[in-house]
Amino acid sequence: MRLRTEARMNKFQEGLQQQRKLVEQLRLEAAVPRVRVSECIEDIMKYCEQHTNEDVLINGFLKPGDNPYKEKGGCTIL
Repeated sequence: MRLRTEARMNKFQEGLQQQRKLVEQLRLEAAVPRVRVSECIEDIMKYCEQHTNEDVLINGFLKPGDNPYKEKGGCTIL
């Protein structure tokens, strides 16, 4: 009987500890400063415009060998 009570208390303590961690995490997330979407979009657009010359999706690679995504082997038919 005593073991059951201790087991219940341990489970209760574990649940309580999990809830405390969750509350702490939610408090941290609630304290994060928020920025309007319209401001974020402007910042993203400025960043993209400033870094266009470095973007390989727009300009491509200088040499075909620089492309890490290029297939190494070709397709062969047996």
